[in-house]
Amino acid sequence: MTAKEKIVLVGLGRMGRNHLRVLRDTPGFELVGVVDAQAAPPPDLGTIPLFRSVAELAKVDFAAAVIATPTATHHDLALELIAMGKHLLVEKPLASTFAQGRSVIEAAQAKGVKLAVGHVERFNPAVRKLREVIREGWLGTPIHFAFTRVGGYPDTVLAGNNVLLDLAVHDIDILRSLVGAVKLEHSTCHVTFREGVFDTAEIALSACTGASASVHVNWITPTKIRSVRVTGTRGVCFVDYILQTCELMGGSLLKNIAPANWSFDVLQELYRSTDRIQFGVQKVEPLRAQALQFRGFLDGAEAGELCTGADALAAVLLAERAIQVEASRAAKPKSVGPGVTLPARDDEWV
Repeated sequence: MTAKEKIVLVGLGRMGRNHLRVLRDTPGFELVGVVDAQAAPPPDLGTIPLFRSVAELAKVDFAAAVIATPTATHHDLALELIAMGKHLLVEKPLASTFAQGRSVIEAAQAKGVKLAVGHVERFNPAVRKLREVIREGWLGTPIHFAFTRVGGYPDTVLAGNNVLLDLAVHDIDILRSLVGAVKLEHSTCHVTFREGVFDTAEIALSACTGASASVHVNWITPTKIRSVRVTGTRGVCFVDYILQTCELMGGSLLKNIAPANWSFDVLQELYRSTDRIQFGVQKVEPLRAQALQFRGFLDGAEAGELCTGADALAAVLLAERAIQVEASRAAKPKSVGPGVTLPARDDEWV
């Protein structure tokens, strides 16, 4: 029987509480300490000791840690734990900037410790099913991915964080896991409430496969939505991350449809008779699936769906580029529109 791996949790915020619950119940882990500088001990902490700093862990025997603190703290905490020779699972994103993320990865490589990043949607069973649907050819050739991840302004927003680092990195990573390398084509960001903090963003990406993608994220929409719509040459696939559903719609998935005419009544009937396939999705909590994979990773198994190294850094880099595009646009003076006159070819605002 595999011995339990001793692990500590750093951070008792919203995600930290989720990790606390999961780590306590994950076979193969023994949670031997929790670190948080300010939080009161939660009722479910039991006899697990609470420390106020990572430095206090010097007297604790453990092999790995989960960092679930605000993004701005990831870099310094990761380097501190890596210096102690500890394996890490860092909540997404890896760091606030590309330079910080790269320094963490290089430090882990130099120290010989394992590093994974909590892009937990990789373990969402609906995303797993979408990956299977694409691989098996049900969609034909994927042409466009439309991601939506909205809802709920964070209770606290520390300096340096924004909706791209908080939300968009999830879908950037999922896109890359489905299609491979991508590049940023365009981004538009908005500031609604707090000066200097992007809370809404729309980014456009293109994939090396020829597919395109749009990622819409915001902290403004009062309703929480997590979804992706994938358009392919054989149909359209709708995935709901929250409900963990995966449905495919297509006009000729099972039979060819060739209407005699295109009247309004025929179009309505065509819509009603469109093939719909609701794929079976075995629902699991993604965070639990990720914890189990991380446990195996520590034992020498392949990383599997865990986000590591280059993938983790790519998500940060693309988010950073989207932020920079908007920053450079904001620095440019806005030209005056043509008003009631006919627009000229070189007018920027028309």
